[in-house]
Amino acid sequence: MKLNRIGQRIVQNLILFTMSFALLTTLGWQHSAIATQPAELITTDRFAQINVRTSPSTTAALTGFAYSGDRIQILDQTQSNDGYTWYEMQSNRSGIVGWVRGDLVRLLAAAPRPNLYNPSRIAAVQKNPTVPQSANCASVYPVPTPVINQGFGQVSDPFSVGHTQFHTGVDFDGRIGDPINSPVCGTVSYVGREQNQTSYEWGYGWHIKIRDQAGQIHLFAHISKAHVKVGQTVTPSQLIANMGNNGNSTGPHLHYEIRRGADDHQNAINPMLFLANAEQSPQTGAMPTESRSPLRF
Repeated sequence: MKLNRIGQRIVQNLILFTMSFALLTTLGWQHSAIATQPAELITTDRFAQINVRTSPSTTAALTGFAYSGDRIQILDQTQSNDGYTWYEMQSNRSGIVGWVRGDLVRLLAAAPRPNLYNPSRIAAVQKNPTVPQSANCASVYPVPTPVINQGFGQVSDPFSVGHTQFHTGVDFDGRIGDPINSPVCGTVSYVGREQNQTSYEWGYGWHIKIRDQAGQIHLFAHISKAHVKVGQTVTPSQLIANMGNNGNSTGPHLHYEIRRGADDHQNAINPMLFLANAEQSPQTGAMPTESRSPLRF
């Protein structure tokens, strides 16, 4: 009799489980857990605002907003009865977590998640980030190991297949958290992000500007962390930021730009003309090399 009672309970539990699953399927919540993988948000307008919802439904409350071009991590997915695949995502830029429609998501090839601010690589530099490492004003490269994956001038547009655009700086490859150093003596004139989404400057994501002794503006874009403040003076090799991946960016890198005459992207000059006389990186002694990495902006 004892075995029969246990068997009856098992059968009852199986029936309840089957009925619950059928009900969820009828409601359109066919849940499918997936491994975390990278992706990006896409629309026809690269700066468009995208609704992030608390649950996979167009009628669900908003948890906040993300933007076309943002890199994200897919946490989960489900199919709803409105015909859409929905993805639960976390934004690499803002950290917001919520659900977005599948037609607004482009899945990317899975890759190992970077170790943010890896102490073994940059802790020594960050022990005293606001103290200059050099007292002279001899220019240096803005990254310890300069690997260039996009040069200055007319290039293919990574956000619009078959089109080109003018790249106003030089992109140095790297990983999120890599140190970015001031290449010059100067004064920090800007730390932040343009709030007007229609502005050209918005595409730089979080960035820093330094005005050098000749009045030129040095811009460091897509950063993940700033170590300087507006009005602070800096010298070559001083840690000013960490590399990131936000704004119009297809992967972790530093977009380095120099503006002469006025603080506007239309006054950008080729940074390599300035860096031609720069000293080798004090950390590695490395000179710049070309990379075959995908286009970065």
